Amino acid sequence: MSLNHLAQESSGAPLVQVEHLAMRFRLRGGQWIRPVDDVSFTIDRGEVLALVGESGSGKTTIGRLLLRILEPSAGRMVVDGRDITHIRGRQLAEYRRVAQMIFQDPFASLNPVKTAEDHLLFPVRKHRGGRPAEVSAVVDDLLTRVGLTPVAETRRKYPHELSGGQRQRLAIARTLAVEPRFLVADEPISMLDVSIRAGILKLLNELKRELGLSFLYITHDLASARYFGDRIMVLYAGKVMETAPARELVAHPRHPYTRLLLAATPGSSHQGALPETANIPPNLSESRQGCPFAPRCPLATEICHETMPAAEDVGSGHRVACHHLEA
Repeated sequence: MSLNHLAQESSGAPLVQVEHLAMRFRLRGGQWIRPVDDVSFTIDRGEVLALVGESGSGKTTIGRLLLRILEPSAGRMVVDGRDITHIRGRQLAEYRRVAQMIFQDPFASLNPVKTAEDHLLFPVRKHRGGRPAEVSAVVDDLLTRVGLTPVAETRRKYPHELSGGQRQRLAIARTLAVEPRFLVADEPISMLDVSIRAGILKLLNELKRELGLSFLYITHDLASARYFGDRIMVLYAGKVMETAPARELVAHPRHPYTRLLLAATPGSSHQGALPETANIPPNLSESRQGCPFAPRCPLATEICHETMPAAEDVGSGHRVACHHLEA
């Protein structure tokens, strides 16, 4: 048994296709909110789409919808040629071999009473099978691939005996145990020390290249999105504001909200006074109208408060949803 797997030959269709995705939640008092509202995007085979936005923008909800932890209120999701929008039971269990999630907090996502070896043995036995010696060899391969060496010593350790970076590497090894083709990485470095974040991103980049994996990389950090992402999609209040190749978006941001994020990013060439007129949380009410960023936008006019702009192609794969592109 080998950890390596060959990515399926591309048929020309993206690995992930999301069309008009929406999610509704009911609050106390009967009010409905829509934290994900008419979101569409694709992810090609071997591509990383970085999903960027402030806390509460709907990033994690989209990730959980794609993993079918949540069921969407509207829209359609196709992964690896299969419509997974409403799958259940055995179909959902089979889908878990295609798509996996790397959670934000590696300590919370690991069982404190199980060793590193235990965390890997179960998924390998369940999804891949094999004789005990073969299963053990796969566990060794997984630990080696994510940099948890010496393997014999690491296998016996419990999560509390590992550093934060080592715990996240173990969590990544566990996702690889079922040989997935698509990973949702939900803020995988935000709970780690700054000194070890680069190592985790480098590991994810190597896995993408060597195993042909596709990623939805969820983050609020445009610097890491530029490093790891092939494309960046900017989300605000559940709406897509801007999408572009990573370097293009960071070098030439067109939406006022993207400029706001870059102005708040340390080391950014766009860093400076924050381009906003207010600092208020977004309105997620289902009855809202217009662009959700309008109450904070310095360019907003009457039409911005009344109508959500359609995304326009401004060239080089760059799409922007703004009524005032000329500004």
